[in-house]
Amino acid sequence: MNKTIAFVGLMILVLLGYIFNFDKVMSSIFINSTTDLRGGYSNSITILKDNFNSYFNQVETLQNLNSLHNKNANYKVLYEKAQNELNELKRDMQIMDGNFSHDTLYTKAVSYLNLNDFSKIILDKKLPATKLYPLITPQGFSAGIVRVYNNISIGYLNTNPKSNYAVFIGDTNSPGITSGADENGYIIIQHIPKWYQIKVNDEVVTSGMDEIFPYGIKVGRVVGFKDQLYTKTAIVKPYAFVTSKRYFYIITQTNTK
Repeated sequence: MNKTIAFVGLMILVLLGYIFNFDKVMSSIFINSTTDLRGGYSNSITILKDNFNSYFNQVETLQNLNSLHNKNANYKVLYEKAQNELNELKRDMQIMDGNFSHDTLYTKAVSYLNLNDFSKIILDKKLPATKLYPLITPQGFSAGIVRVYNNISIGYLNTNPKSNYAVFIGDTNSPGITSGADENGYIIIQHIPKWYQIKVNDEVVTSGMDEIFPYGIKVGRVVGFKDQLYTKTAIVKPYAFVTSKRYFYIITQTNTK
């Protein structure tokens, strides 16, 4: 009896469900709820994906910006270096304009011959290895001599002991030979005959007696001297401290009048 009543009740419920479209309502509720879940999941995945891509795009952008910054910094250094060299070159060209009647060749120091010796420089001009050449500053002061070895032009600056050329000192034209420099960068003039009178502030110029320098290139002024057994030695403050220079002129030929 109980089973019969339960069966009849179940049938009544099924009949009512069909009558009132109960199954469609439940189906609609289920579909709507699952659609919302699917939509939320899809939106979450999209947001996460966008954030992920945005993060890595920002990292890549920062890396690119950092690389560009480093390149620009390097370009700035190179530009400033080139600009400084150009300004120095223009200044030197203005100084040299019309100063000399001798044939000159503009040259640049490209490196030291030895890293531990600042008195010998390699120059960028090639010259015949037939003689020694005078080296002068753009201001027209003596700087040293140029020797050519294995097709390389080497500048022996006034501070080098092998930078030897003949000079006259003062009004008496006391002869002497340059012989490097002391610890202060002052040029040492040796082999001055003892009977010549020299005094502080005497001007020193090239004598032209060595067939290296022409006559009259200014060297510096006497700041001190001392007597040797048979000769005198003079200490000369140069007009140009050449170890700090990069640009020079080589006198390739002396024009006599």
